[in-house]
Amino acid sequence: MFIEQNGPDEAWRDGVRTTLKIKNANIEFEKADGLIRKMRCTLREEVTPAYTEKGKPAKRPNDDVLAVWDLDISAWRSFRWEKLTSIEFEA
Repeated sequence: MFIEQNGPDEAWRDGVRTTLKIKNANIEFEKADGLIRKMRCTLREEVTPAYTEKGKPAKRPNDDVLAVWDLDISAWRSFRWEKLTSIEFEA
């Protein structure tokens, strides 16, 4: 799926979050250092542990960032919506 240059709207983001709760996805995004990262991730409850930041309860979510469970390294990772370049949901 190609991501529009100006970024998706909130309804689209909600759709991605909802779909990640039932499916895995392969995403590609630009990291803060400019490198491109590919990640297989999900938000499925049967796979993900409770989200904490360094062992503390999570702060109020930042609407510009999405935290997801990285299936390859079994850890929470996040990306900025504006840096997302592609997303493909697994069947």
